[in-house]
Amino acid sequence: MREAWRGCDLIFFDCDSTLSKVEGIDELARLKGKAARVGLLTNKAMAGELDLAEVYGKRLQAIRPTRAQLKAIEERYWETAVDDAPAVIAALHKLGKQVYIISGGLIDAVHGFGRRLGIAPDRIRAVELEYNELSGDWWRYHEPGAQQAQTYLAYDHGPLTISDGKARIIEELAAGSLGRRMMVGDGASDLAASGAVDVFVGFGGVVARERVQTESALFLRSESLAALLPLAGGGRSWRKLQGGPYAAVYRKGISQARDADMLRFRDASLREAFMREFEDFT
Repeated sequence: MREAWRGCDLIFFDCDSTLSKVEGIDELARLKGKAARVGLLTNKAMAGELDLAEVYGKRLQAIRPTRAQLKAIEERYWETAVDDAPAVIAALHKLGKQVYIISGGLIDAVHGFGRRLGIAPDRIRAVELEYNELSGDWWRYHEPGAQQAQTYLAYDHGPLTISDGKARIIEELAAGSLGRRMMVGDGASDLAASGAVDVFVGFGGVVARERVQTESALFLRSESLAALLPLAGGGRSWRKLQGGPYAAVYRKGISQARDADMLRFRDASLREAFMREFEDFT
């Protein structure tokens, strides 16, 4: 019996270099004039050359961001949103999918960006920070905006600050759900969560990391996320979107997914199943 292509019900996105074209921690480092040092650590962690736990605290200690700077990173995320990300997420919601963000980024910035994309705050996970309430003009704490000057003091040493922690978050968020799961991400910490999902899509539209390319079940090279619509939706999803505001991005996604240079299936039989599902799509 030939394998059939099946969509997914729970879609988990990484944030940096997946939904946005920047790495938030590196953008903070630029604000502080420490881009070279922090960027090197980020690249080694995302490539799997260093465990994220080894570099997370070092980067934050070097930067010591303020609340105001994290608000600036939220703006930067939005300005550099990956092509078609807002439309794809809106269309996934239209299809009844549950959409999440699981990020090793900092919660203030990731939450704000996620809300702009239409993702509910309780479906967003990122790293919590503790701020020094005695930093800045702390005696003016009652004045509007006074908290924005507070600087980083410590961070939550949770699963999102280690290289293999995202699988744990997926299991927590998906508890009680029988739906199929998809994870989309660019880095080694995303790839490490592939065992917790039914379909892992490595994203190389911003940075194509060698290990992620090699080990991902699917690897998307396009600068757009449109291909995720047919991948997550399955063949029947077009009926729900045709004639509506997301029809164009869906058609774009089909075109990308059919292009072997844009979307690589590690398993040839899986590609055949997908192509059969959409062979009548015109």
